[in-house]
Amino acid sequence: MSTVDLQSGQPKSDLARRLHSHVAYLASPELKGRKPGTPGNRKAAEYIAAEFRKAGLEPLASLGGYTQAVAPSIGDNIMGMRGQSAQASPLWIVIGAHFDHLGDSYLGADDNAAAVGILIETARLSVALRHHPVLFVAFNSEEAPYMRTQLMGSQYFADHMPRELGSLSHLQAVVVMDLVGGMHWEPLRETVFAAGAEMTPGLYRRVNEASARAPGSPAAHHGELVIRPVGLHLVEEIPLVGRVPFSDYDAFRNAGVPFVFLSAGRTPRYHQPTDLVGTLHYERMASTVRWLHALATLIDEDTTPYRFDKNRIEFQDEVETFRPLVARAADEATMIPGTSALSLWKMRQDLDWIQRLKVSSPGSEDIRRLERLSIRMQCLLANFSGCFLI
Repeated sequence: MSTVDLQSGQPKSDLARRLHSHVAYLASPELKGRKPGTPGNRKAAEYIAAEFRKAGLEPLASLGGYTQAVAPSIGDNIMGMRGQSAQASPLWIVIGAHFDHLGDSYLGADDNAAAVGILIETARLSVALRHHPVLFVAFNSEEAPYMRTQLMGSQYFADHMPRELGSLSHLQAVVVMDLVGGMHWEPLRETVFAAGAEMTPGLYRRVNEASARAPGSPAAHHGELVIRPVGLHLVEEIPLVGRVPFSDYDAFRNAGVPFVFLSAGRTPRYHQPTDLVGTLHYERMASTVRWLHALATLIDEDTTPYRFDKNRIEFQDEVETFRPLVARAADEATMIPGTSALSLWKMRQDLDWIQRLKVSSPGSEDIRRLERLSIRMQCLLANFSGCFLI
């Protein structure tokens, strides 16, 4: 069975050690899980604002600082900008991640201190771009009961855009990160999935270019990092349930704003007290910082607003992303830890299907089956029960 040596994910480079330091504070017992409205959440917000200040980000004058108050019972979104434009209504790039978690003994290292660390270090590495100002945002109140409500930090931001940005139409692209530090299965050691960009051809092209993608290959390499494109429908479409949004990208997708959602996916530590500082892959996180810097630089070359099509998919790339992963998951020697005999049998059926699939002319049933395959793999990676039923 293919398992992951967590010790090999410990920080070695200076950047990885800085990331570890951010996570160690944000996911410390002192902050007690950063639940919205608690002292720990406020301390996290103060820490992020201080780090934005040290990184040289400028506060938004319309806010009078780095904070956007969501509600007294919740706390603030934290944001800072890099670069200004002489244009009256410039197109902005937004890079964001939520910083709240469940509270008490749920400390949330992967969910979502890891992404906030990446956000801070990307801000520190950033420079003023030629065409687009960049806004770095740490969203509050992403977790239940705020998800998909007007008090979700990202939704509040979308509904109350700071004066400097004007309106959602002034967002060229939004990058949202969630669960980017965890690892559970060896074949995904260096992988981060990129979802949602397929709805925006111009952004999808830049995501691939930032990854130095080899011609004809869906696995895009940037140093140690592997960026794998995956359609958002493969993440959200739950059998017998329908579409279920999972993170802050939802506010922007619903408004037709081009976005890309970065995630390494759930692990068995998701929403558990075991989601701790020592379980993350800090060198992969460091590679993600460098990749984000490259992506923002490429997006800056595009001065015409991107075109957004919520129904657009890249089926061939999706299939090529999953084929090698299904082959590993269907092999008893490399299967996802915890796979039952029934789930292994189902994965072998999926492997037979995906190897025979003609990607040039997919039907609606092909798309639905790939969605079920994707959800089954996510279920296995998170060690949920009953994965063979999907």
